Amino acid sequence: MIVAKEITDWDKAPNTPNHTYLLSDKKAKVYAYWNALDGSFHVLSTKGTNFSASRRRFDILEKNVKSIEEINTRGVFPGK
Repeated sequence: MIVAKEITDWDKAPNTPNHTYLLSDKKAKVYAYWNALDGSFHVLSTKGTNFSASRRRFDILEKNVKSIEEINTRGVFPGK
């Protein structure tokens, strides 16, 4: 899994926040995200939920994440 900070420029919806996500390596599934507005951490699914990365841009913050618990306990990736 990877931790990816969204950097999409939302021209038609400028108030859309860019969250930080825990994604599968190919960005096809999302497991959790850090809310960009308040930094809270939300687990969506331990098995992954389908995710569309099309038309979105990301900066990869970390690679080779083994589990949600591994990344959640560190508290080093706030949403902001």
